[in-house]
Amino acid sequence: MTKNIINETARRRPGGILTQVIIQVVVVINFGRISEAQIYSPAFKSVEMQATIAPLGEMVTGNFFERNSVAALCKVEKAIYFFEPDSMENLILTNVVSLPDTPVAIAKGREVVLDTSDHNKHFDKLVVLMSNHSVVMVLFGKDGRPIVSQPLPVDAYTTDIRTADLEADGKLDIITFGKLCLGVSVAMNSGNDEFQGTRLMQGSLGGIPFSGIEFADFNGDLVPDMAALDWVNHKLLIFYGRGDGTFAQPVSFPLRAEPSTLAVADLTGNGYPDIIIGYSRLDQIDLYGGDGFGRFYPRQTLKTDGPISRFAIADFTGNGNESIVAFSSKSKEFSFFSYNVISKKFEYAGTIGTGENYDYVVPFYFPGRFRADLVAASLSEKYIKVFKTLVTFNKSPDIILPVGENPVLMRVFGNDTSNYVVVGDSAGKASLVHYHGTNVMDVDTVDEFQTEGRPSSMELIDSEKPHLILSYQNADLVSIYDLLSDNKDANKVMTPYLPFAISAIAGRDSAIVASAYMMKPDSEIGFSYFKTFSKANGDFIEDDYSVDEMKDYLSSLITIKDPSFFRTWRSGYDTLIFAFTRLKDGKSISTTLQGVDAKLMLSRGNPLLLIEDRDTLTSYNVSIEKPMHLSLHQTCVIPFDSADFRSVSMSIADSVNFIAFFDSTESTVSLIGATSFQTKMSRSWHVLNRPEAIAILPMMREIYFLNRSEAYVSIHNF
Repeated sequence: MTKNIINETARRRPGGILTQVIIQVVVVINFGRISEAQIYSPAFKSVEMQATIAPLGEMVTGNFFERNSVAALCKVEKAIYFFEPDSMENLILTNVVSLPDTPVAIAKGREVVLDTSDHNKHFDKLVVLMSNHSVVMVLFGKDGRPIVSQPLPVDAYTTDIRTADLEADGKLDIITFGKLCLGVSVAMNSGNDEFQGTRLMQGSLGGIPFSGIEFADFNGDLVPDMAALDWVNHKLLIFYGRGDGTFAQPVSFPLRAEPSTLAVADLTGNGYPDIIIGYSRLDQIDLYGGDGFGRFYPRQTLKTDGPISRFAIADFTGNGNESIVAFSSKSKEFSFFSYNVISKKFEYAGTIGTGENYDYVVPFYFPGRFRADLVAASLSEKYIKVFKTLVTFNKSPDIILPVGENPVLMRVFGNDTSNYVVVGDSAGKASLVHYHGTNVMDVDTVDEFQTEGRPSSMELIDSEKPHLILSYQNADLVSIYDLLSDNKDANKVMTPYLPFAISAIAGRDSAIVASAYMMKPDSEIGFSYFKTFSKANGDFIEDDYSVDEMKDYLSSLITIKDPSFFRTWRSGYDTLIFAFTRLKDGKSISTTLQGVDAKLMLSRGNPLLLIEDRDTLTSYNVSIEKPMHLSLHQTCVIPFDSADFRSVSMSIADSVNFIAFFDSTESTVSLIGATSFQTKMSRSWHVLNRPEAIAILPMMREIYFLNRSEAYVSIHNF
């Protein structure tokens, strides 16, 4: 079932923005406009996922039944409900595990085992606090079936449960506590499903009732330490573990009011756990930064939209940094805060009013998504709800360059000191914008010149002496411009037919240029004018080649080399042919691929192939081996359900493939950086309109969007 998109609360925040409204401050410098840094308001789509016969309680996410799943407590049925994602990114009910009594709270153990009898499966294990003052474990046998252990008695006033390896022996111990329970009870794990009964931790704990506890290694000794909220005395207590199940005397930090919520996470990506605290009566949260040596310092205070009852901490932006989602049951709103890597602080990124009270909220990563969504449950509603992230919180743009009217094509090139943006418009006018600098961008010059007609394709020979190559929709020629010369007269090369694609590669003192044209409609493709272009005197050395092929549809011409060339074409609706032809001896090799379209790029002599399938993008590095053998090395697979293949851009630097594309459903441009082994980075930017073109300069850490309707190029750092 799908509910309407939730209304976002439009309000002005101190130092913030209007939700759903983008405020842009522009300062004019020469021809360029540098915009003040912005944060886009988050937009989430609320979707009811799975109806149940009863409301659901506390949830945890983990690897249950060999898939990333959500486990939720159901008090009415005395059971745990397990929800798994399907191929349509829905969470569906897949398993129900009955419990001996009514569940109160749930926790999981990750990476280390709750017992020593099962090391072959890497499933997360669950511990459940029961209303009859007992704890049961839910283990998964080697056949994947869940096993509920015998009850373990605990203190009668406990209300919450955790797991931690207090003895650092690879076996998780069970810890229970409560707001009215004096102290913390621990059941030490002796292995083989045996626990040494529960005992109340005394001594350093001092018989204090806690409203929240969390475990992490705060001082780097590989032994879990404990952070606890003393709600009676308004203190944060840090207990350092000794490795034998006991703790040293605590270090205390005074808090501004009665604390209600505690979370521990590495917020800044420095490898050290930090602490987040919410208050029962204050509309704010406090962040305490850890230094890795067991010391904490008040780091930042964030204004929220009500007292905080739940935290969800995950990468909700897809930029590799943790974000904070704070839910207030009083105001029924989510407050979002994203990390600014420049200022090294968290900044307000928007508020969403839900209209409902959610008692439990957890982050969840659907397969193939690089950012988390929110899963929520309410004790009054008979379904779980997923808040799908639609817009990210990246700051952008860093600079805006106005260009000529109705721009249609764009190319960029440059280095760490000098950068150029070339834009062609529908009237045949080209704009060359030169800017310099890495931290403070400034437009240096803008050069406009008239080309030979309405451009159909554009290429750059990016070298010490860059040249622009154009083909046209209304002229049987290819023209070449020396971009850095004062004289913008074209060096024209006539073609037998109207060219629709061009490609080029630069050598040390010359360049090879190729064009492709349609000899007969929908049937015969010609490749012609592979010409050696001497950059020293601007003349062509006549060295022509021509290859005719009877193919259904040319998907992508060409990157050329030595002078040989690669090309792809479509031989059926979802079948592509990829080929390499060596012109010096006329030899060709080819391979068949599944897909509906493709793009090719040559970077430093290495071809990069991108295949569009029905719902994915797959990138390959290409190599030619001797004897003639074509090898494709897959580098990454990206979900591509609602994206626009016309706006895909590729680049490669330091063995990392960068792929950018526009997602029409989410109105975002996503940038993925991947190697053959892993995804290195993921970034997204919200855009108002589909970019007419996207370009990437990975060495400069910049991405460019061409906005046709507003006639500007926006430049974004990543």
